[in-house]
Amino acid sequence: MNKIKIALRTALSLAFCVAAQAVAAPDEVVPMTYEDTVSDMTPVRLASVCPINIVQVSDQRPGKEGISTVSPVVASAPEPWIYSGLERLQAYGFTVQRSSQPVANAVNLNVRLIRAYTWNTDMRINGMVAMDVDVMSSGGQRTEKIRAAGSKTNMWGAKSEHVTALNYSLNHALHKMAHVLQSECTQARLAMR
Repeated sequence: MNKIKIALRTALSLAFCVAAQAVAAPDEVVPMTYEDTVSDMTPVRLASVCPINIVQVSDQRPGKEGISTVSPVVASAPEPWIYSGLERLQAYGFTVQRSSQPVANAVNLNVRLIRAYTWNTDMRINGMVAMDVDVMSSGGQRTEKIRAAGSKTNMWGAKSEHVTALNYSLNHALHKMAHVLQSECTQARLAMR
C-alpha cells in the first residue's frame, strides 16, 4: 500500500511539473490580420474626397506585450495591420498611397497607434483602438485624435477573437477618420484657391 502511495505521489508531482512547464512556455503569437468584413458599418463613397498619402505608421502604445487586459494574448506587430486598415479608406472614395515623403496635392498622414487592447465582459470581447493622426495638407498641419470601440460575442474563447474585436474597433475608427479626412480635403481645396 505504501508503494502505491509513493507511486501515486510521484505521478502527481510529475504531472504538476509538466503542467507548470506548459504554463511557463512562451505564448503563441497571434497574427494581427486586418479584416474589412468584420464591421457593423458599411462604407459609403463620400463626395469631396482627395488623395491620401500615408507617410508613416508607428506603434506608440505604452504596453506592447499583448492586446488583452484579462488574459495573456501576445500579438504580432500592429503596423502592417494599421496599414492594411488605412487602405480600406478606398471604400470611402479616397485614393490611398504610401510614400515616406509628403506628396503635393494630397493629405499626408502620420499615424501613431497609442492604444489597441481588449477586455472581456460576460460573453463579449470588447476592443478599443486609439490613434493620433498628424494630418498635413496645403491647409496646414494638425493632429486628430481618433478613438473607437467595438465588440463581438466570445464564441470559442480563442485568442484570435481578440484580434477580431480589434478589427471591429479599427473599422469604426476608419469610419470616423473618413469623415475627418473629407473635411480636410474640402479645407485643402479652399486653401489652394
